[in-house]
Amino acid sequence: MWELNTSFDATRLDTLFYLLHGWDPQNTVLAMLGSPPSGFIQKVSYEWRRKVQRQHEYAQAWAKDLLAEAKSKRSEAQTRIWMELSERPKKGFEVGDAVWLYLGRVQPGLTKKFAHLWHGPFRITEVTNDYRFEVAEEDDLDAALLPEDVIEPDEDRDVYEVEAIQDIRWVKRTRTSRRLREYLVKWKGYSDPEWFPVSQLNCGALLYGFNKCARAQSRFRVMQSGDDPLSLALNRVSSKKE
Repeated sequence: MWELNTSFDATRLDTLFYLLHGWDPQNTVLAMLGSPPSGFIQKVSYEWRRKVQRQHEYAQAWAKDLLAEAKSKRSEAQTRIWMELSERPKKGFEVGDAVWLYLGRVQPGLTKKFAHLWHGPFRITEVTNDYRFEVAEEDDLDAALLPEDVIEPDEDRDVYEVEAIQDIRWVKRTRTSRRLREYLVKWKGYSDPEWFPVSQLNCGALLYGFNKCARAQSRFRVMQSGDDPLSLALNRVSSKKE
């Protein structure tokens, strides 16, 4: 507040304190001086107060110079560092420099929030050109996170082949979700069948044949019951309304 009240206003050509009160403020040391003394004891006390004020003003001036000198040195240091960092990219990387690798692409399943995108630092061992560098391999880089450039099929991996489709059902994962169609699949070489959604099956010919037989069996059951499909559908609708 003292600095604000005693700061010079370039527009009004005076301090805010003077514009408000009509007189300039005094600090604590200056206020101790008071009026000139008349007696001997008062003169000694007055001289002591003047000495304190003089030392206080001297310390303020010294601190102001030290502050200006510190600001100048800090500005020069920051300018020198900025110039060094600005000139360094122009020269390019050299052998022995430590660099960080940015891996923006990682394998599916790892989001950018949890995956490490920056790896390193690595030491440059060879400079081929301005855009290609060889770095020393370190333990910090997890090679399992790197995307595969070329996907080679594994001949020894297990191949699952659908032998037959045995049944069909309609299921709902939640109360408000849509019904999903699942098939009871018998895998070749395995004894126990499993239920799989149609989106995970790639046996189009078997699906077509099973659906065709399922429709024929459904129509045959309707004919045996003595009701045509239209009347059966109407009966189902009326029973649901009841």
